[in-house]
Amino acid sequence: MDYIDYYKLLGLERTATEDEIKKAYRKMARKYHPDLNPNDQEAEKKFKQVNEANEVLSNTENRKKYDQYGSEWKHGEEINRARNQQQSNARSQSAHNQNFGSEEYSDFFDSFFGGSSRGGGNQVKYRGQDHSAQLTLDLRDVYETKKHTLTLNDKKIALSIPAGVKNEQVLRIKGHGGNGVNGGP
Repeated sequence: MDYIDYYKLLGLERTATEDEIKKAYRKMARKYHPDLNPNDQEAEKKFKQVNEANEVLSNTENRKKYDQYGSEWKHGEEINRARNQQQSNARSQSAHNQNFGSEEYSDFFDSFFGGSSRGGGNQVKYRGQDHSAQLTLDLRDVYETKKHTLTLNDKKIALSIPAGVKNEQVLRIKGHGGNGVNGGP
């Protein structure tokens, strides 16, 4: 989803007061309200955006987060935790590795990119990405175990769907995901 500048959407400056936000919101909500714009999908979309902008900017705490983090305002606390963790890790790494040699540097990147400068005994293996497909079953198919054929990435896969499978249940089929990295599954 594209970033929406809530201030710009409501026609406000970043220094707007609570009253100015409320006034701008009411004006825009009236303009794009679905009752005044029946069957206008664009007006309905704008109306939802205006409501979202009001919910964020009229709440003092959310507005602070929005001003600080922009489009990532909902994840501000996670961003702070990650930054603090990175700074903490950097400090401990700096103290630990003041003599960081080229061989250690090479090993670090080898573990991520699959190289093996020393025989490759300690390569990290990463699992391949899961693929997904949807299979529609009749009510009868749910009551007894049946074999079905599923097409995934132009491959036909024969599988047995167990009796009692639930609606929107996810089943994993071993060996039919994306390729792993460094020999991972």
